[in-house]
Amino acid sequence: MTEHHLLDIQRLDTEAEQLRHRHANLEQRARLEAARVELGRVDAESAAIDVARLEVAARQKRFEDEAQIFSTKADEDEKRLYSGEVGMKDLQPLQAEIAGLRERQADHEDKALEAMEEAEVLAARRAETDERSAAIAEAITVAEAELADAEAEITAQLADVAARREVAAEAVDPGDLAEYERLRPGMGSATVVRFDGSNCVGCPSTMPAVELDRMKHADSGSVLSCRECGRIVVT
Repeated sequence: MTEHHLLDIQRLDTEAEQLRHRHANLEQRARLEAARVELGRVDAESAAIDVARLEVAARQKRFEDEAQIFSTKADEDEKRLYSGEVGMKDLQPLQAEIAGLRERQADHEDKALEAMEEAEVLAARRAETDERSAAIAEAITVAEAELADAEAEITAQLADVAARREVAAEAVDPGDLAEYERLRPGMGSATVVRFDGSNCVGCPSTMPAVELDRMKHADSGSVLSCRECGRIVVT
């Protein structure tokens, strides 16, 4: 403690402000928020992959089903072709139809295979995003624990500062304390200043002679108001 408790209160208020600023800007919180943003991005990527996998699966099934239709029709036509029931004039058109059906069957089977290969690529990408998501989730758990520890430490420090301020406040005139608390929002950590024997420490220029004389003749430990800068001056 200093010889004047109002200065102690100001110092403690400044310390509390610094602690609250640290609390609001903890590096652990920034890392946690960054990890959560990254997890959201990976989850969105996973969701997009899932949509693509559904589309590819539907496309693959459609090509497989259509290939099967062409295969079944070609099989039926081939049975007719070799049954001896088809006349000579219908033989060539039927063979051409079978060839066309087989060609379309092969084309759809190729497209189904392409879709299957695309699905395998998507499945690998999905497995990779799952791994990334799990790693980020683990990092989030660690960051949450570290943030909780850091916040608890600052909270304890703030409680200690508040307790010491309460003790200091008991030794200060209520009117002086009220004036200090009124001025602090605008003057901050320089609300209360000392008189150095020749000037108010808070004044940007030399004090007038009358004001200087008033402060010089004040009792030690007096709480004055500087008529130049409006700050509280302790002698």
